[in-house]
Amino acid sequence: MNGYAEMKKCVHIVTTLELGGAQQNTVFTASNLRNFEGILITGSEGIIAAPGITTYRVSALARKINPVKDIRALIKIFVLLWIIKPEIVHTHSSKAGILGRWAAFFAGVPVIIHTFHGFGFNDWQRPFTKKLFIFAEKVTAKISTHLFAVSVKNLVKAVALGICRDSGISLVHSGIDIKKWEGRLTPKQARERFGISPGALVCGMVSCFKLQKAPVDFVEIAKRLLKIYPEMRFILVGDGVLRGEIEKKLHKYRIADSFILAGWRNDPENILPAFDVNVLTSLWEGLPRVILEAGVCMIPSVVSEVDGNSEIITSGISGFLVKPRDISGFVEKIGYLFKSPDEGRVFAHKLRKKIIGDFDIRNMVCLIERKYEELLSGAE
Repeated sequence: MNGYAEMKKCVHIVTTLELGGAQQNTVFTASNLRNFEGILITGSEGIIAAPGITTYRVSALARKINPVKDIRALIKIFVLLWIIKPEIVHTHSSKAGILGRWAAFFAGVPVIIHTFHGFGFNDWQRPFTKKLFIFAEKVTAKISTHLFAVSVKNLVKAVALGICRDSGISLVHSGIDIKKWEGRLTPKQARERFGISPGALVCGMVSCFKLQKAPVDFVEIAKRLLKIYPEMRFILVGDGVLRGEIEKKLHKYRIADSFILAGWRNDPENILPAFDVNVLTSLWEGLPRVILEAGVCMIPSVVSEVDGNSEIITSGISGFLVKPRDISGFVEKIGYLFKSPDEGRVFAHKLRKKIIGDFDIRNMVCLIERKYEELLSGAE
């Protein structure tokens, strides 16, 4: 390349910039492409900053289904793509994945890619709703040049459901910026920020307060653990539509004084070191980065046995996997790690070695960019 102006354009489209793994990886990818100009189209919601990236906000683009707003978002994205004329459109998240790919198709974009950071359908939905979402993915896959999946289970599921063929989808693990974690706080420093004594037992969870993450289950787990360890402290990082229900449960069970609701935070390297055990109660997942981040901090994890979680954690070897909604199972495994801290450190050490080898975000960007070049050369 002789100059920035000659770079080919890659537009990333994501529904919101809430503080989630898909959103953070999207922004990092768009910011760190070497041979493409990264451009971002997103809705008006969310708190993640995208410094240095040309960003277009489409107010009608939102997670909740609304036919009128969705059509407006489709038209607005189409107009933007018609003006930008990118060589590649890469979509992320379910709503942006459908609307963004059709807008790119109508705008004549040569290469259209979508990453499954998990799916918009799941086993907890009504059968008709689930079938409708699967049908939408099947139809939209036909206008896609290629698909990425962040975990093997997501890839296998996409093929098994007939969304795409084996040759039409590639595995691209989500990653984290390992260098960022080299300057993290010590456990003592992190706890001081929350007013927690260095010797306290601390259990934490980082997630959006929505059905997928089942944060109310974390409250139920805490209720039972406090009967065994009354001095234990809990940190719940995030926010969302279930916040009211969480607060109601905390007051109903009279355990609010044992909880810290930290809200949205963009400095996990200063929060996770405060945890003794990291918990994730998700009902379904793509490949959650918080497990990776906890592993880099040498914190053992107890997480639900779903999708990408089981690709990161080998139960009994590098952490524990528990069936979703199994409150007793979570309590048992968390309690085990508190009783056996040395074994927890062994788990965390094994997980950290795996993360450094397989889940570095810079390796992820290099893999994505190589795939861009390959797909673009095939489209020319």
